[in-house]
Amino acid sequence: MQARNFTASICGSELGIAPEFYSSESLADDIERLCDPDQPLDDARFLNVAVKYFFAYVHDGAHLERVEYGDIASLFERFSRHLSLNEPGDDVELMNLMRQWSPVLRVLADAPRAAHIMRAVAGQVDAPRAMGGPYVGVDIGAGTGIMLLAQQIQARRNGFADIRTLGFQSDPLSGERTHDLVHSLGMGGVMLADPAREGAYGMLRGRPVSHVANEMAAGIQQTLDHGNFFGKYEAFFTAVGDASDRAIFFPEGIIAHSGAEGMSVILTRENGFSAPAGCGRTGLVPQALILGGEVVPVHKLGQDFYAYLT
Repeated sequence: MQARNFTASICGSELGIAPEFYSSESLADDIERLCDPDQPLDDARFLNVAVKYFFAYVHDGAHLERVEYGDIASLFERFSRHLSLNEPGDDVELMNLMRQWSPVLRVLADAPRAAHIMRAVAGQVDAPRAMGGPYVGVDIGAGTGIMLLAQQIQARRNGFADIRTLGFQSDPLSGERTHDLVHSLGMGGVMLADPAREGAYGMLRGRPVSHVANEMAAGIQQTLDHGNFFGKYEAFFTAVGDASDRAIFFPEGIIAHSGAEGMSVILTRENGFSAPAGCGRTGLVPQALILGGEVVPVHKLGQDFYAYLT
């Protein structure tokens, strides 16, 4: 619903008129500015990255180009109806690509929410600082790749020169595209492996992990179960052991409601992001994220950026 609301907002009657937040720089230039510790973490810049990343996900090579706002707005308009029949004049290949990558693009289509979670990772107050070792960032629920971008911004702003960020994605269709885009931006890579399997994390063994993100937890709006949530954390903690003891996690915690038990539970690193005994591991509905020590209801993710759209 949030993605649909944003798509409606960006697709007004004056598609070619760029709003005040929109910059003329390329996606790559916007990211470089955010990586510069001498530049402020600007909300408008994060929103620029979000909308341009959506466009670049569909159009190969667009991350290096200056894109007219009207072209981005037109793509959002097409995406708003990509599951319906094509209109006369639609690019059939483009519409089919969006149908193929639909689960990932739905996350990116909610640009205010995407901008919010990127900002939260990049500016995490307890993020690791360079102390001579490499920065190892992991996304155990990589879908779009925006968490890997945010980890890179975080690491560069905090003085790291040796930065390694890696996401795990089991869907070969979107996983390959996400890897290509993230890699072309110099922001790490995505491994096609099931993050709910311990063996996926073999290359992390023995490496101290700096930051652990889970884009799925912040980006989707569906119930939590073993395959999309609990199994990933269980496999990760089993595989890396104490190598993650000093890692910072995003989100810091999740509050989820169990309809069957009639109660809410808090999932954090302290309990391994695992549901307590007696509470089932299916049907848990995310209600809020814990970000910077504060509880943020899921329906308020992205609200800070709505003002840019009016």
